[in-house]
Amino acid sequence: MRRGAAIALSAIALMILIAALALLMEAKRPKAEVLLIPNGTTLVKAVSRSPNDMMVSYYIGDGYVMITPYPWNMKTWSGEIVVEYNGSALRAEVDAEYSQKFNPYAPVLGYPSARYGCDPLFGACTSTRQPLPLPVPALNADALMTLKYAVEPGSCNVTDFSYDIWLTKGPGLGPGDLELMLWMYYTTPLAQSAPGPYWAPAGSYKMPVYVNGTSVDMPVEAFLHVSSSGWSVLILAFKEPIRRGSVTVSLRDLMDIAKRALNGTSIDIGGLKLTSIDVGMEFDGPPNAELKCSYYIYEWSLAR
Repeated sequence: MRRGAAIALSAIALMILIAALALLMEAKRPKAEVLLIPNGTTLVKAVSRSPNDMMVSYYIGDGYVMITPYPWNMKTWSGEIVVEYNGSALRAEVDAEYSQKFNPYAPVLGYPSARYGCDPLFGACTSTRQPLPLPVPALNADALMTLKYAVEPGSCNVTDFSYDIWLTKGPGLGPGDLELMLWMYYTTPLAQSAPGPYWAPAGSYKMPVYVNGTSVDMPVEAFLHVSSSGWSVLILAFKEPIRRGSVTVSLRDLMDIAKRALNGTSIDIGGLKLTSIDVGMEFDGPPNAELKCSYYIYEWSLAR
């Protein structure tokens, strides 16, 4: 009898352990998740070959992502900028030569990118869904963004491979609105890409990040430009750029650091709504030289 009771107790303990492990796994599983890339199997290709098709754009899959070459600062140039979805991954490629910029002072020629939400520059919206239906109050944004990517800098100066997150008061852009960038990779020194006095240092921070599945307290440098006539820009740059791999960041952590970096300025992030999240590569290079560079996005997901 005693042996039978011991076996029964052991069986009950095992069942309790299995149930506890199941609950733990359920707690760790995302409550909601959307896979932005890959999405759909239809090949989609957006190509720009002149300023006339600077803002050409197409939707992929279920319409959650819009792709665009967007060479916004190339005034006189030849070649092509391509953003292509092949049914399993996204590829962006620069193969061009320019002689003149629209803004000669900007260290950027373009931003071939993928976009989720209502982009204030394009005036176009993608479909959005849980866990991040947009727009949403900036300080209520709560999702994990995972990106699996690789950047091939080639002969370009990679100003940044980044998230470009738009926080606005309403339609359009104006004073008090914010462009929040997270630079995950770059080849140009930060002092050159964000020089003073146009850019002001806005602090050093530690951001919890998962890099290839490993938790890292990533050192981040912040640079801020506040505009009284247009939108303002806040750059958060990894001190240790990541050229390829898997990177997961929390929107809540991003908004918390942004709030701290904006403290004492005229920008009230609590009064703004998150309207759009873009991901892409800002590139630059010398005039009258062949510029070739590319990046790949193998996965882009949102989860909570």
